[in-house]
Amino acid sequence: MNLRTHRLRISLGAGFAAAVLMAVGVGSIVMDAQRASLPDVSGPVLPDWIENASNAASIEIMGPQTQFRLTRTEAGWVMPSRGNYPVRAEQIAALDAALSTLRFERAMTGDAQKYGRLGLSDPLSGGNGTRLIILDEAENRLADLFVGRTQNDGEGVYVRPANRGRAFAASGALPALTDPATWLGLNFWAFEPSAIARARIEPETGQAYFVQRAGVAQRNYELLDPSGYRLITGGAANGVATAGARLRFRDARPSETLEGSVVAGHAGATFSGLAYRFDFIAEDEARWAVITVQALSDDAEPRAERLTEITDGWAYQVSEDAYERLTRPLDQLAERSVIPTP
Repeated sequence: MNLRTHRLRISLGAGFAAAVLMAVGVGSIVMDAQRASLPDVSGPVLPDWIENASNAASIEIMGPQTQFRLTRTEAGWVMPSRGNYPVRAEQIAALDAALSTLRFERAMTGDAQKYGRLGLSDPLSGGNGTRLIILDEAENRLADLFVGRTQNDGEGVYVRPANRGRAFAASGALPALTDPATWLGLNFWAFEPSAIARARIEPETGQAYFVQRAGVAQRNYELLDPSGYRLITGGAANGVATAGARLRFRDARPSETLEGSVVAGHAGATFSGLAYRFDFIAEDEARWAVITVQALSDDAEPRAERLTEITDGWAYQVSEDAYERLTRPLDQLAERSVIPTP
């Protein structure tokens, strides 16, 4: 046997072994499912949920990288770890509806070593699953589920009730659980970029500057202040001017808990007469925005009142990308004008 033939056989053998191992891994879960008795996989995942839902007093969510709790108050659901920031009522309603319709479809593996393949291993032990615990006022558990990956056909999800030693495929779907921003509804700040008339930017470094469009029909923003500068391109100021139009904040906390100092600012106004300002406070590497809103016209009063009601007393964390767009230094979009020598 020559060396080339010997290497080819080794290569083919390794590929075949890998395929066999993969087949064994998937097949073992299928065989576990086939060995399960049918009565164990029928009916709703939470048979008493419809009767118990109104008794829910707290929801605890634990994921691989996050853990938080939602608590029911007289005013509605809040997140205590965010200073009792209000939780979106529609998100609670979506979870309620999902738990009401979640039904066992088929039994999967009962081998704890294989839970991770379905995204069902315990996150508190370094696993990849998500655990959902719902308690009543007396701390009785109304639900305790590990939630895993969506099934390959996208028509269901893998689940593992904490009181059962087996994983299951279930029909139905659950809303996103582990992102606090989703529960808090931190995408409320949304204007059409074309509605922004002017903006004043105060970067962390360099000069403050002011840009404006004369009207909706004007495509690009002009640099009105400081004098002695000109934009590198006609549309160089468009990005920073409209950066405050749409934001999805990453987190929220009471503004009184911030201990850092204001390091930058971004103020803008719409053509309809709504003015807003972000004062950015630095805490380590994070940047938190304290927001003030003002109506400059009667038409803007309702929206200004609604936004003030949401933001008053709170600070919102912005992503690094959003912060860069909102506070871009002047020297990145303009250069000093050349004054001809007489």
